[in-house]
Order: sequence, then C-alpha cells, then structure tokens
Amino acid sequence: MKLHALNYSCLLPASQENVCKFHIDTNNLPLITPLWINVTIISMDDPMIEKSTVVLDIRRYGIKTRWEMQIEKLDCPTTITDFMLKGPFPFFRHERRFTAMTADSTLMDETITLALPLGWLGNLIFPLIKRDMDAMFAYRHQATQNHFTSMHP
Repeated sequence: MKLHALNYSCLLPASQENVCKFHIDTNNLPLITPLWINVTIISMDDPMIEKSTVVLDIRRYGIKTRWEMQIEKLDCPTTITDFMLKGPFPFFRHERRFTAMTADSTLMDETITLALPLGWLGNLIFPLIKRDMDAMFAYRHQATQNHFTSMHP
C-alpha cells in the first residue's frame, strides 16, 4: 500500500486555543466545507475526546460515501489527529498542528496521509485527488481565516 502525503499551512488571526477549539467542534465542518462538497454529520461524540468517533456522509461528484473517523490524538491547543475507520480510502489520516506565532495569531499546519483504493490503478489518479484536495484546503483555509477575521474585525 503506497501512502501519499499532502501538506497545507495557513496563518490564522486567532489564539492557538481558539483555533484548536474551532477545529475540534465538528459542527464547524459545514462552515469550512466548499459548496461543491455536501457534508452531512450523521453522528458524533460530544464532547470530543481521544477515541471519539464522527460519522459523515460526503457527497462529491454525485456519489455519496460514508466516512467513519476516530480522534486518534487530541492535545489541544497543539494537535488534533483523526483517522478513518471506514470509508472510501484504505488509509486516511488528518493531522492538524497549531503553533502560536503571537497571542492572536496561529500557524496551522495540516498533513493528510492517504492510500488510494485499487492498488497501482488507484495511484494513477493521485494527481486528480491531489488537485481536488488542494482546492478543498485552499477553500477551507480561506473560510477559516474569514471566520476568525469576522469575529475580530
């Protein structure tokens, strides 16, 4: 199984604690999801702690997939890592790291590590998956920046 890693970063106008709290609240997911992706929260543990699960239905390109994710590491305000228990990828992990730059700005670094289905055939479509993920994370980062900017204009 070949693993692919994608890395994304953005500077957010908020404290490390507020950025981590925002990202651990799954109810915020629709706020940062691009309009071309439909996400429905089926269930989630509340409050979120390590080993908590979230079940999502994600509709993309007219195809609905069920994603069952588990919080692997929750160390607010510095790290949140979740991984896929069941879903469209044989392996999928999303790690977020939050670094305080000042009292009111935080660098968020994200790493997606994934394996594609269908072995070598799936690996052929990685450039398409990467392009899709790049667009999605650009949208997510802009929406997150807008959220925090609107809180403190």
